[in-house]
Amino acid sequence: MQKMIIATTVALISLQAYADDFTDTAKVISSTPIYQTVHGQACYDVPVASPPSGNRSMGGSILGGLAGALLGSQVGQGNGRIAAGAAGAIAGAIAGDRIQNDGNSSNAGGTQQQCNDITKQVVSGYDVKYLYAGHIAMTTMASRPGNTITVGVTALN
Repeated sequence: MQKMIIATTVALISLQAYADDFTDTAKVISSTPIYQTVHGQACYDVPVASPPSGNRSMGGSILGGLAGALLGSQVGQGNGRIAAGAAGAIAGAIAGDRIQNDGNSSNAGGTQQQCNDITKQVVSGYDVKYLYAGHIAMTTMASRPGNTITVGVTALN
């Protein structure tokens, strides 16, 4: 068994003596991008208004109307006092309603995420045709080549 291992080792060493590896430069004839289709989603947040609330409170209108009527009735004399009280009641009711219910009916509803499906073409590499030692060859490269590329050459003696 030991003789077989020694013979295999000698054979491998002798093969290495006949092979010379080196690099050289080859002229690029053409390069064509390789496209790959990529599917994905583009998502973004959009503002959303909340629907108006149907829960309007009447307390502000009632208190505002009463306060307006009392203040309005202090102005004027006779029938003018009654008209001023009525006008004060209306203005007070409107003011009281707005003060109490404006905070409840705001349209600040926050945001909602919307997504769109997208498809795009991306370059995943390049098919490169090159000329070396009078022969045309092809390879695939990850990045775009320049006017020349480096090629690996193995010469057997």
